[in-house]
Amino acid sequence: MKKKNTPTVAAVILAAGCGSRMNVNKTKQTMELLGHSVIWHTVKAFFECESVDSIVLVGREEELGFLKSELAIFSEKISAIVKGGDTRRESAEIGFLTVGEEYDFVAIHDGARCLVTKEGIDAVIAKACECGCATAASAVTDTIKAVGSDGRIISTLDRSALMRATTPQIFRRDIYAEALSLAQNSSVTDDNMLVEAYGAPVYCVDIGDENIKITTMSDFYFAEIILEKRMEK
Repeated sequence: MKKKNTPTVAAVILAAGCGSRMNVNKTKQTMELLGHSVIWHTVKAFFECESVDSIVLVGREEELGFLKSELAIFSEKISAIVKGGDTRRESAEIGFLTVGEEYDFVAIHDGARCLVTKEGIDAVIAKACECGCATAASAVTDTIKAVGSDGRIISTLDRSALMRATTPQIFRRDIYAEALSLAQNSSVTDDNMLVEAYGAPVYCVDIGDENIKITTMSDFYFAEIILEKRMEK
């Protein structure tokens, strides 16, 4: 049971991608992973997270019926399933505009990140409630090189100061609304970039390295292994 007077959070889950890099005849969000679709696993985590009050799904027009039936078990928390735009940014904006104005925070999440946990979501929400804006992230363990256009190494970056931004990315509603209204770049790769350009600080929360995004078949097989190990526990 959610405590009284705690901030309200609406999750916008983006599931409108085509998954072209999977090289299969279906989108990655509809692929079956241990008996359920990728998007089912994603939504389950947000449904089970008591800090999340509402979920908006943004999908492909031809998959809206699939999403409705596939996710019917979570309908108590799903407030809308809507058609996405041509780009990630457009889909995020459509989802955000679908969220009711009564919510204090919005959590933008990639539907292909099906390994996110309710504990991870809670951690990012807690930081956002404290600071205004926060993003899920993981530490960088590789040695990262800055290179020129010819491939020559220019410098080695200090990995202790680097983080991989993942999702959910959670923002105070009014900050995100302003960032969207002022956005000039439609090619942003995540919503942190919009808020950074607006000038609001975004804080990273390390929720571990298992929160991968399903992009290739290798990712899919890795996700199977992780989920199987979780089920064994």
